[in-house]
Amino acid sequence: MTGDGASPPPDPDRPEPEGPGVSDFLALGMGVALCIVLAAGGGYLLDATLGTSPLFTFAGLAFGIACAVLLTVAKVRRNL
Repeated sequence: MTGDGASPPPDPDRPEPEGPGVSDFLALGMGVALCIVLAAGGGYLLDATLGTSPLFTFAGLAFGIACAVLLTVAKVRRNL
């Protein structure tokens, strides 16, 4: 051992870790879309019921975007 900071050779019996696949990206896209559509849709339905026209739609949209960002950050951290 020379202590030069070089990493040891890879173990041939241990497979290399793979990055995210196509299904991971599709799941992320569907999750982001569902977060935004469901939250904005819920806000729209609440506005239609209460007669407060764009208030809850915008609040739901903001909530959906925040949830989508948190979902994306969680998925990216898992794959780093």
